[in-house]
Amino acid sequence: MNSIDYATFTLGGLHFGIMATDVLELNKNLEITPVPKGPKTVRGIMNLRGQLVPAIDMYERLSIFGTSNHTESISIILQSEEYLLALLVDDVGEIVALDESTFEPPGSNITFQAKELVLGVHKLKDRLIIILDPASLVNIDDMVKKQSLKN
Repeated sequence: MNSIDYATFTLGGLHFGIMATDVLELNKNLEITPVPKGPKTVRGIMNLRGQLVPAIDMYERLSIFGTSNHTESISIILQSEEYLLALLVDDVGEIVALDESTFEPPGSNITFQAKELVLGVHKLKDRLIIILDPASLVNIDDMVKKQSLKN
């Protein structure tokens, strides 16, 4: 059986996973500088050892109703070929090895905006883990286009 390691996190009571190999690091309470007139999905910019990193509001990015009720910010830093990106989440879970046999394609109940970000789900005994596509998450151009369509 083939398994893949996923870094897990929660957001609005939902469980998410992203391939552990796409995660550069985890951080708490990095200062976020707001960006005037930026896309709604970008809460601001963080300074990560001299490199400016967009801080993505995952509630906005995944079209989840609500906001984080945490006073501290938890960031999952993703590294793509072009960008570093900070995903702002409620809480970080463990790294879990998930077997291909528990994977299913995304269901029809996923919102239109978020559907392109979801690769599928893993159904486990105690929870459902929604697997996100890191390439879609780091698509800054797409975030800007969606914001301009809303305005």
